[in-house]
Amino acid sequence: MRFILRNLAGSFVELRARRIQDPVERLRYLQTSLGPITGQPALHAPRYGRGRKLGLLALCLVFGGLLIPKYTATSGLKTAAASSAAARTKALSRFAGPEDMVPARVPNVWLVDRSRDFETYSNGLRIDDRYVKPNDRRVFYPVYKLGDVDARQPEWRSEPAGIVYHTTESDQARFTADQNARLKRIGKAVINVVQQNRSYHFLIDRFGQVFRIVPESDVANHAGYSVWAEGQRVYVNLNSSFLGVAFETQTQLGEEPSANPAQVHAARVLTEMLRSKYHIPAANCVTHAQVSVNPDNMLVGYHTDWAGNFPFREIGLSDNYSLPPASIYAFGFGYDPTFEHATGVRLWQGLALAENQMQAQAASRGIPVQRYRIILQKKYKEVLAALKAAAAAG
Repeated sequence: MRFILRNLAGSFVELRARRIQDPVERLRYLQTSLGPITGQPALHAPRYGRGRKLGLLALCLVFGGLLIPKYTATSGLKTAAASSAAARTKALSRFAGPEDMVPARVPNVWLVDRSRDFETYSNGLRIDDRYVKPNDRRVFYPVYKLGDVDARQPEWRSEPAGIVYHTTESDQARFTADQNARLKRIGKAVINVVQQNRSYHFLIDRFGQVFRIVPESDVANHAGYSVWAEGQRVYVNLNSSFLGVAFETQTQLGEEPSANPAQVHAARVLTEMLRSKYHIPAANCVTHAQVSVNPDNMLVGYHTDWAGNFPFREIGLSDNYSLPPASIYAFGFGYDPTFEHATGVRLWQGLALAENQMQAQAASRGIPVQRYRIILQKKYKEVLAALKAAAAAG
């Protein structure tokens, strides 16, 4: 009876919340109705952590408290727990909005003209090739089957499967006409650094110019330890499998993108070209913060660039912040308050969905969630060991 009453109360609260148009007021209502959460994970420091307002953090944590209650598995409650987790996932998807869940269409873009230094495309994209520096060729990379990850039997692919968006975190001059000389000087220095380190496949400078740094046929050193999944495929260490696109900017506070309109436009036409050329699904166009992990402490968000204000819509993509990170539900990674503080509400939706998915998977197997998390983490370590052994073997 208590379980039924709790579900009825939750449904009533959810119904009332859905009628509140303003998202902040909706979260405040949820906070008042449901109270604070407890049992937050331990703190660690992401590499590029940038905070947001503490009030917003409190609202995010309360929102998470609604959607990710602690789970204790017993054989008698396995079905109820799985149904509850599925209901929470369904409820959370409503907050994302149906328009956020619709994948963007792949545009038709083709090469119009090519010279020694530049490429021009049908959608207006112009790529500067004067700073290209080849790296190791992408021959094949492993892809793992979701739900049955076996480090010994991956699928092998060779074409780029996605895009990871980055920020350079480099020095920033004021973006005004009187700062032109300094803007160009800093921009040239950034190009030299990323070229030397072969950091990304593409760099978008402050003026919206697109520079190819590493050829798409080669591996760029942009994603390091990272995890993402699409459909039934799981990608680990995305240097080989995903292309890296960096904005010359720093991570900033607030909801506004950490990029100017010229950069956003350039990213849109570049993304259109790459998706058309390599048949990249919209769900595989993600930010560094969404895929970055730390194997040492098994927490996500080692890098937090583009943690909460990437302009997905403006670039012609659905809001992929609402997608659950596979690092959590496929490999048992956790996250801490520092990362929550850097993300804001948008990425928190995906984190909550991933936790719910992992809890449902544990419940369907009749395994306590903490034990199931350990099993998943062991799978990740096996995959990582196999990747390192393959790299050492050449």
